[in-house]
Amino acid sequence: MSSIPRDPFDGGGIEDFGKRLREGQTSALETTTAFLERIAALDPQIGAYQHLAADQALECARAVDALLAAGTDLGPLMGVPVAVKDLFAVKGMPTTAGTRLDVADLIGEEGSFVKALKRAGCVILGKTRTVEFAFGINGPSKPRGTPWNPWDSHTKRLTGGSSTGSAAAVAAGMCGFAIGSDTGGSVRVPAAMCGVAGLKTTWGLWPADGVFPLARHLDTIGPITRSAADAEIVFGTFSGQPKSAVPSVRGLKLGRPDYFYQHLGPEVAAAMSEVCAKLEQSGASISDLELPEAAERETYFPAILPVCLISVLGRERYEQGRDIMDPVVSARSARGLDE
Repeated sequence: MSSIPRDPFDGGGIEDFGKRLREGQTSALETTTAFLERIAALDPQIGAYQHLAADQALECARAVDALLAAGTDLGPLMGVPVAVKDLFAVKGMPTTAGTRLDVADLIGEEGSFVKALKRAGCVILGKTRTVEFAFGINGPSKPRGTPWNPWDSHTKRLTGGSSTGSAAAVAAGMCGFAIGSDTGGSVRVPAAMCGVAGLKTTWGLWPADGVFPLARHLDTIGPITRSAADAEIVFGTFSGQPKSAVPSVRGLKLGRPDYFYQHLGPEVAAAMSEVCAKLEQSGASISDLELPEAAERETYFPAILPVCLISVLGRERYEQGRDIMDPVVSARSARGLDE
């Protein structure tokens, strides 16, 4: 393990990196190089990246350092190496959407959010693997491969989906943070399974042009980060909201939705009880909350997502390519043919 290059963000997050960058203790080039070395050492086993854009990333890092040296500061994400889910178009990089089918025409050119990443001074390391068409919550994907959960180097365990590679890359310290997408849990589930933070943003908050559309009325873009503190910085940067300064949780009123507390495993239940107890000890009040609408997802998603995907792909493209699709995704999609 000693041969694995040190994680540049180990022991500190985005804020710490920014401070060191501006004090001259590190550089975007040094940090990007270190992440690329970690990827070279770790990713042959983990398989988080679908496409690595090393030369492009190094060129960008040099440009970021030159801007900073000239007195131009692009903000809190300047120089942070980022991984982007392979559902997003990025200029100069291939986009597969996790499939062997040609769907470039359905994605289009680089979209608003990726452009915003670049304007913020992020260094895009490459594209991370995804379940085919983002249509899967567990993570396995035959066409482009299934990443290995970094928490167990001996047994291949699932990362969750569909932002499989993004969560694995963050958990393995192979990027500063990653970008995923979430239609029905595709940021939240892999983040949880890989032990990192995943933020489900409000639909429509960030434009999804230049991203393969599974369900246009549900798709959202979300960051996967090492911590909630990092998620707050990323969210604040792209939503235009300054970092909040909450001195304490005293007086905060929180709801405990009944649906999401059903059938918890004992370890999860114990952890949630501990968190809630600490919040209450700190002055927050927590009340049980009924959300009858939440259970509707169990019938809604299986019915609507196959229809959405077939409408995006078109019947002809699906029929011609179904034999080279992931068998699970193909079977799920077929349900949308007759709706």
